[in-house]
Amino acid sequence: MFLLQIVNSVSQEVPNALEPKVETYTMYLIALLSLSFLLVALSRIGNTKAIATVIAVSFKTNGVDQVLKENMRLSSFSSIILLFNYFIGFGLCTFLILHRILILDDGWAMIIAFGLPFVLFLNEFLGPIIVGFLTGELKKTTIPSMNTITGNQFFGLIFSILALFWIMNPEFNQWFLWIFVSVICLKYLIRMFKSSIVVLTNGVSWYYLILYFCTLEILPLFVAYNYVIKNFLK
Repeated sequence: MFLLQIVNSVSQEVPNALEPKVETYTMYLIALLSLSFLLVALSRIGNTKAIATVIAVSFKTNGVDQVLKENMRLSSFSSIILLFNYFIGFGLCTFLILHRILILDDGWAMIIAFGLPFVLFLNEFLGPIIVGFLTGELKKTTIPSMNTITGNQFFGLIFSILALFWIMNPEFNQWFLWIFVSVICLKYLIRMFKSSIVVLTNGVSWYYLILYFCTLEILPLFVAYNYVIKNFLK
């Protein structure tokens, strides 16, 4: 009788089936990160000067078009996949913020994280073109558009490296958040500085430059920020 009670208690403790582990996005993040580094490697295989060119022109204010013409055209395979890598790296870092720090719903976090880089890029790239078309100075917006693309390609490399350490070290979420915000601010400062130098040397007035940044750069970001705060971070 005593033996029967022991057998019954043991059988109750052993589950009939193994419970599935809680699903996480870690393996998907690692897969995307692997794709990011693969794209960087492919860009260098396609053009051995690709990465060096992107780094060089990211800190140049003059002669950007000539350097790109000689070393890596923006329409080339290496250039396109480096730009695609920017979307992946930026998206990964944004997802980590939304998912780990803000605890946003997984679906919304994924949509916002990988949709935001495309929206920001379109705003950055199309803004000067729209202004140039409306003012009849479309040729003067060529260099700022180049700066936008090459700047994103360069910072895409930084975002990928940051995402690598961030994914592997979740206990330092707050530190990586501040690093990411600092990199974003640096990205916009460099872009604004380079674009300002280019358009001012081409005879554009300070008034139009300030008007452009306020209406097509700052205002959309302010509206998007308020929308996210009111709808997702209550």
